[in-house]
Amino acid sequence: MLLMAFIIFLVCLFIGVPIAFSLGVGSMLAILIDGSVSPMLVAQKLFTGVNSFSLMAIPFFMLAGELMEAGGISEKLVNIAKAFVGHLTGGIGMVDIGTSTLFAGVSGSAAADTAAVGSMLIPSMLKDGYPRGLAAVIQATAGSLGPIIPPSLTMIIYCSLTNLSIGEAFMAGVIPGLIIAFGTGFVTWHYAKKLNIKGGKKYTWAERGQALKDGFFAIIMPIIIIGGIVGGLFTPTESGAIACIYALIISMFVYKKLKLSMLPGVLLKSASMTGMCLLIVAGASIFSWLVAYEQFPSIIIKFFTSLTDSKYVIMILLVLFLLFVGMFIETLSATIICAPIMMPVALQYGIEPIQFALIMVITLVYAGVTPPVGGVLFITMGIAKAKMKDVLPYLPAYLIAVVVSILLFIFVPQIALFLPHLLF
Repeated sequence: MLLMAFIIFLVCLFIGVPIAFSLGVGSMLAILIDGSVSPMLVAQKLFTGVNSFSLMAIPFFMLAGELMEAGGISEKLVNIAKAFVGHLTGGIGMVDIGTSTLFAGVSGSAAADTAAVGSMLIPSMLKDGYPRGLAAVIQATAGSLGPIIPPSLTMIIYCSLTNLSIGEAFMAGVIPGLIIAFGTGFVTWHYAKKLNIKGGKKYTWAERGQALKDGFFAIIMPIIIIGGIVGGLFTPTESGAIACIYALIISMFVYKKLKLSMLPGVLLKSASMTGMCLLIVAGASIFSWLVAYEQFPSIIIKFFTSLTDSKYVIMILLVLFLLFVGMFIETLSATIICAPIMMPVALQYGIEPIQFALIMVITLVYAGVTPPVGGVLFITMGIAKAKMKDVLPYLPAYLIAVVVSILLFIFVPQIALFLPHLLF
């Protein structure tokens, strides 16, 4: 039944059916054709898949990100990044990575971060001499920090499936996210030096202080969100609601960029993005149930244990498997499908659950930057008006930087576990 569902899923994807419906239709048809399970299960799993308190955080963080973008808060983050890294070789490319790193602490969505920052900075990169393909790749890899640096919508979904602490999983992404940002920054510096792209004006410390002062309410938002969760003041879901209220007040009454007439558009956009995410969650939950029903995790565990006893070798094999899956299946769907399969394998080998959660999310997120799915990459290609042949020469170097980072997190688990152990 699982094989049949997967084949139907691939056929639906190939003919252009949206991924949420491909997952649902594939699973539903497999259940109907097999006949051993009641079709009523489909409706039940569609409902229970999204009936989770943890998932209530998703619409709040989506709305908070949209409010920040419409309210000019993202512009303040750009100015802070310019003040501190704009003078480095590569100039606006470094600003793009810096801004994406700051913005990742707000929305938790790679697509939202990429669209918000990319629409502002990709045209500036092109103006400064960056090739279209390179500008698209820089923003795609930098924007993908959104689900790694907290808050993270992907982590929320992962934790809702595996009963891990969302607060611990959030904090596990802070240091690794910064390391990946430095890695992508180094690759950008290399290309900028090769293309002779200079940095911009070097700000004085007084000007940097002014930029921080102007953007104070923007950069303090992630501190409020994460600090409240770590301090036990509110749950991740409550922190999302507080983020919305905070973004609304700052955007309307402090920066005064968000007008009352703009609110319906902001609400509609965030609602549509939330609906898309939850449709994927619902469709993937049926497929995930089939995976468990067919006892696929047990088969995978037996297969891996027959290969090696080394947890490091197993983690590398799992990363390769996840990279393959992530190339063809959208990140949220891949997370819902793979988490119930992979987590038992990790536990079997004594791998720290939080460490593995982080590695799995990073792998799936950056696998999603690659063709043929490459949703985030296609967003940046659209903004930069680049073709696939333009981005392919630059993409491997950035992916190598990410893979090296993942290997570092595998062999030095303290990088991911330091903050969760310190704060929890």
